[in-house]
Amino acid sequence: MDGKGSPQEKLQQILTSHVGLDPLYAQVLSNANHDDAFIKVLSAIIYLKRQLSITDLAKLLDLTSEVVVTRLMEIQSIIRIPADNQGSVQLNHASFRDFLLDKTRSKEYYQPLGEARMTIWSLECMVKYLKQDQWPQDKAEKYACREWCFHLERTIKGCEFGELATAMVDIIQMFIRCEALE
Repeated sequence: MDGKGSPQEKLQQILTSHVGLDPLYAQVLSNANHDDAFIKVLSAIIYLKRQLSITDLAKLLDLTSEVVVTRLMEIQSIIRIPADNQGSVQLNHASFRDFLLDKTRSKEYYQPLGEARMTIWSLECMVKYLKQDQWPQDKAEKYACREWCFHLERTIKGCEFGELATAMVDIIQMFIRCEALE
């Protein structure tokens, strides 16, 4: 920038020349192991309506706490990992969520199906852990019971179904037939 031009031109130059944190996010994600567990953890920390502890997140995603922490360690420079498994994961900057939800910015790291996945994981958690005449026992079960419909509504509004439509219908049918509702 040479300092010449109107304030609007200078602002436009700044906006087009500044790439922000996107290169950092891309670099960190390029070094991560993109297995199913990593995708689950990454999607969850982006799409959760409210953050859960590592222990509760692991239960919701049907993973061990150790697997969740291991996957989080791969991106520790852009998130805050709690000192123990009772703390919740925090994003260092809200722009990380924006980055992952914008295909033009995140390219191969784009996370478009998170709401549908959160619906499925919540229903799977309820099918697995809820029992007849028993209230949800922990924050993972309570989150699943309270928020699966929120994620389903956002999925429907965002028309995210695609390949997950069959899986979503299957798990909803399984949930309707589960022991907790007998």
